[in-house]
Amino acid sequence: MKTTAAAKDKSKQIAEKNQIRRWILKSVAETTRKTAITLNAIKKFLDSKQKNVSSKPETKMILKRLVDSGQLVKIDGRFTAGKPRKKNERNQPRKNDSRRASPAKGNKDHKTEEKRQIDSEKQSI
Repeated sequence: MKTTAAAKDKSKQIAEKNQIRRWILKSVAETTRKTAITLNAIKKFLDSKQKNVSSKPETKMILKRLVDSGQLVKIDGRFTAGKPRKKNERNQPRKNDSRRASPAKGNKDHKTEEKRQIDSEKQSI
């Protein structure tokens, strides 16, 4: 009988930790490296979801694990989403890198050759 009660308690704790983890990731989801948010802002967000969640020691441990795993990045005391790029995105060229040469630059040699031929024909006539 005690084992089932202990198992229910443990599963409840795991579910609560997962919920806190999701809330932390949600609070940081829309940030970039320039718009990173502070620990205080994360704690305010957590307290708005559930009272006194931010003061629990599990919250600090969850933050540390998220930083260690790379899902969060800590920059100068602020946190931002650390979404690693996928392998297939790394190998693809960027859209801005494949610029075309402008027509004036690309066709300069052909125009000058045509002008030379026309000029030489005019001189011979």
